[in-house]
Amino acid sequence: MDLRRFITLKTVVEEGSFLRASQKLCCTQSTVTFHIQQLEREFSLQLFEKIGRRMCLTAEGKKLMPHIHDLTRVMESIREAARQDSQPSGELRIATGETLLAYKMPQVLQRFKQRAPNVQLSLQSLNCYVIRDALLNDDVDLGIFYRVGNDDALEMKPLGEQSLVLVASPLLQDVDFTQEGRHIACSFIINEPQCIFRQLFEGILRQRRITLQNTIELWSIESIKQCVAANLGVSFLPRFTVERELRSGELRELPFDTTPSIMALCAHHAGKAVSPAMQIFMECVEACFSTENKKMPG
Repeated sequence: MDLRRFITLKTVVEEGSFLRASQKLCCTQSTVTFHIQQLEREFSLQLFEKIGRRMCLTAEGKKLMPHIHDLTRVMESIREAARQDSQPSGELRIATGETLLAYKMPQVLQRFKQRAPNVQLSLQSLNCYVIRDALLNDDVDLGIFYRVGNDDALEMKPLGEQSLVLVASPLLQDVDFTQEGRHIACSFIINEPQCIFRQLFEGILRQRRITLQNTIELWSIESIKQCVAANLGVSFLPRFTVERELRSGELRELPFDTTPSIMALCAHHAGKAVSPAMQIFMECVEACFSTENKKMPG
């Protein structure tokens, strides 16, 4: 089995034609055609069909592609591991939650850039449930997010408990979230329904039989904080995202009779080979979070 043929197949799919694939691989178009024909003979199936002027993958060809991508990534990991004396290179795919990206990751990215300047970093801000699924599907290499359940298929490194706090404008008066069975005439300002700290807060309100006037959904943590500071409602956020506003007096903490927390994690698929770039990134994450945790009171 010649691995070059799989690389040729992947390149044809990515480039959209045999000609462009041959140009990228620095070979003749006849060589590309030969590699594809050899694969079709080996697997006894047709990989491409001509639709109009385009060569498109057949249904059988599409079924092979996830495995081809896995194979080429493994080969790249082997090459990386063999380059013991060289800087890590290639692409590293990272997904992280928005609050972690905005408040925790800049230091991590700065440190990683210094240690692995040749790595092409792909960074996405995603919901924690989406990150977990992306890791399971090998759509990303590493996820930095909050625990959303135990999963044996993931290798998870805890980064510390992150406390949550109920915040409001100093102008908001006569609200009490500690008494059960009441309606509070203010808005809850938060992001999408699958937000882990939104789910925690709404679960506590249900237990206490507390209802609010309405929920305002915003996608930006900074927008949420500005709306809360403008006395448009309350929010429930990781404490590290509002520390500056609490110190300055722009926001105040409301009594809640409980101090729930969420666990931050760095995770990858348990069956995935850890590349040098992944290892360096995980070391940078652990170092930065360790420093931050030491700064936290208590």
